[in-house]
Amino acid sequence: MCIITLLLISILVGTGPSAQSEQGQSGGTIESIEQVEETSPPREGTPLPTLSQARLAEFKLADTTGAARGLFDQDGPDLVVVAMISTTCPIANASIPEIRRLHDAVKKVGGRFFVVHPMVATTAESASLHARERQLEMPVLLDPQQQLVREFKATVVPEVFILTRSDVAWTLRYRGPFDNLYAEIGRRRRNATKAYARDVISQIVTGRPVPVAKRPAVGCLIEKVGKGSP
Repeated sequence: MCIITLLLISILVGTGPSAQSEQGQSGGTIESIEQVEETSPPREGTPLPTLSQARLAEFKLADTTGAARGLFDQDGPDLVVVAMISTTCPIANASIPEIRRLHDAVKKVGGRFFVVHPMVATTAESASLHARERQLEMPVLLDPQQQLVREFKATVVPEVFILTRSDVAWTLRYRGPFDNLYAEIGRRRRNATKAYARDVISQIVTGRPVPVAKRPAVGCLIEKVGKGSP
């Protein structure tokens, strides 16, 4: 129990071991429950950074064919959604149905949606196979040098980043989990009851304020590129 408690605390503050499997440290499976109370609710109105168009336009990531893709092109739409996932993280894979729904919502309003793999060991082949098996029809990119990880200060997968542009600057409108399927490591609902990211898209499109711009992401720790990596 002490190990499990330390694991939960470390994940919530962004340090410590990741949730690499659906098995708890004690060997038991995660119990699926209908009602889970929200833990450590984020403050409303949490400010998020503004990033320059010139800076973000420099980010070019390779897709699964090796072609370089720009995420924040000058002539692109003013809404961009980046979903950081992993081929092996069970929590990220549990989010796939909601990722597809979010992609549909973004596409309907003319935005751009990208899946980004920040894990160092992910190859183009494994990312492509993962996308085919899970019917991910949006662009799938690899970030082996973790450019976006550093820019967004990402620590775990899955996590979604929703940005909108005004003039020459992008504002990060939301970052956090896609929905409330997981309250924390080891506490999963049978079905999500709130679609946080899709709600934000609706709020942006209709001109309403985004009341909660940042929520703690629950997932697998992103292994950072070492200083000696190429």
